[in-house]
Amino acid sequence: MKSKLSSQPKLDKTFIFPYSTDKLKKRDEIWSNLQKGLLLEDVRTLIHWETPFNQLDKYKEKRRDSGDRTEWYFGKHKILDGYESHLEAMMWMNLPWTNPLTQISDNIGTDSDGNKNFLDLKNRITDLLGEPTRVDLEKFGSFDLGVIEWINGRVIISLVGIEHFNCRYSLNIGLTEDKNKEYLNKTIEDLKAQGLTEEELGK
Repeated sequence: MKSKLSSQPKLDKTFIFPYSTDKLKKRDEIWSNLQKGLLLEDVRTLIHWETPFNQLDKYKEKRRDSGDRTEWYFGKHKILDGYESHLEAMMWMNLPWTNPLTQISDNIGTDSDGNKNFLDLKNRITDLLGEPTRVDLEKFGSFDLGVIEWINGRVIISLVGIEHFNCRYSLNIGLTEDKNKEYLNKTIEDLKAQGLTEEELGK
């Protein structure tokens, strides 16, 4: 009989690092790694996409469980060729614990500081990975809000600026196909089919 510990997947060491000094080759290497997961370059650890939520504790610096969600904080790490990030992942509590990790985020600030980081990261990622696939921005006073996206294979990187009490900015890296959103949408449709209204669902 296998022990619970021995059935746990081993950490993936098949990533490419350090990167090539050739700019185009480095770009290919980073995108190749991203197809598998997000590489924490300073500790040479790959957080694999589609890792079940119930296995994320092995990567965490701390975890917070609140009423409607669980959040994992992975701490300060270098990603994307040396960018210093503060990474986190989140699971809504109505998702099964066996559902897969599909996105990791970095809150990059609010208002003036956030807007500066947002634009600096746009330039950094463009230099590293090429021109964005999509740029959809508008001005909110002196701030830039909207979405900048890079898509390659099954991976999407997005810089997002929204206005919610203040202007908030984030870097999100994950899969273009989000099975968790699909699961939540199906759950909502099933509940509606059972007669619940949008008000009762809290929408």
